[in-house]
Parts: sequence; C-alpha cells; structure tokens
Amino acid sequence: MIYVFRYLLVVVCTVFWGVIGLVIGLVDRSGEGVIWVARNWVGWILAGCGIRVVADGLESFDPKRPHVFMSNHQSVIDIAAIVLTLPCSFRFVAKRELALIPFFGWVMALGGHVLIDRGNRSKAMRSLERAGHQIRGGTNVIIFPEGTRSPHGGLAEFKKGGFHLSIQSQVPIVPVTVSGTNRITPKRSLRIESGEVKIHYGKPIPTAGMTAGDRHALAQEVRDAITRGYDPSYQGARA
Repeated sequence: MIYVFRYLLVVVCTVFWGVIGLVIGLVDRSGEGVIWVARNWVGWILAGCGIRVVADGLESFDPKRPHVFMSNHQSVIDIAAIVLTLPCSFRFVAKRELALIPFFGWVMALGGHVLIDRGNRSKAMRSLERAGHQIRGGTNVIIFPEGTRSPHGGLAEFKKGGFHLSIQSQVPIVPVTVSGTNRITPKRSLRIESGEVKIHYGKPIPTAGMTAGDRHALAQEVRDAITRGYDPSYQGARA
C-alpha cells in the first residue's frame, strides 16, 4: 500500500510542478525558472517518499566557474540527488527519448537541456556542439557517461561523447558519485523505498591542453575518481 501512495505522490507532484514548469518555461526562455521548478519538484517527491540526500565535496569546485559534471547512474533518484544538491545552474545532456515523457520531458526541452538523438550521428554531434557552446558561455553541464542506468549498481562502460565535449570546451570535469540509490529504486523494479542516499562531488579534473587523443586516458581518470567516491556504508558490496 505504501508504494501506491508514493506513486500517487509522484504523479501529483509531477502534474503540479510540471504545469508550473511549462508556464515558466514558455515565459522565461533562459531556463533558470525551470531550474527553480526542478529543485522544488524533486524536493517534494523525495521528502514525501522519505528519501534523504546527504552531500559532501561541494567545497571542491568553484560554482561560479563552468564545469562538466559526470556522474554514475544506477537509479532515477540520481537525477533528483544532483538537482537538489548542486549549488549552481546547470543543463543536462540526455537522450532525446526523455522529451516524450509527459511534463518531465516537456519541461526539460523548454528549459534548454541538451537532448541527444543517439540514432542519428550528425544530429547527435550538432547537439554536442550546442552543449559546448553553452559551456563556453558559462553554463554547467551534467552528463551520465554510462548513457543509461546500471543494472547492478557498479559502473558500466563509458560512452566517449562527453569526453570529446569536455576536451573541446577545455573546462574541468567534476566526478560525481551517488551511493545507495540502487536500493531506493532498483532498475526494472516498481518499488520506491525510503532511506538515505549520499552524493559525493570529487575534485575537478582539468582538461586544459588536452586533445582528442587524450580522451581514453581522461575517461579512465574520471572512472577511477567516481569509483573512489562510492561510500560502502550506503552502496554495500556493489561498488
């Protein structure tokens, strides 16, 4: 019964804040109003479901400078944890299919987030170029380099597009590790559990002076940093 209540809560919050987000997104094309909506949206859902987020490492980067944030991805709660704790404006780089999700995807599209068409390489490259333009203009970008949620809680193979983007933009990558969300909403499960999750923001990894030939070494460095950020007390043996 508790799961039914939580799903109803998610639906109600999504419709309520989604409508507000659509209105604000149509009026304020800067995308900043959508960020405000997103923080309230996920805050209501997490609080109502009894999910607490603790964060550390926020002092490791300057929120006034642009960065590419790269996070592991084991649950939809990862997105909420980042939205709730990141102390600066941001745009997600995500697959285009998300734009089809009622309210959530519509608000993402209006908010200026970068939606990638993975089935069309030329369109995907143009989207990444757009993301690079945003970064060079001072916008923070969030990428899940695995491309999808991990089914086992550990790190899956990284896709290379985000590392090309970071090197072309010459901005630091902040490795982000979310621990414990795989127990809150496991992949392919309908459960929404209560509990506490932890998000760790690592030290920025510089890309200044790097070229495309450095992308493999950069990907490994980011992977190692994300792995070190797992908290076993939240994640268990799956890290």
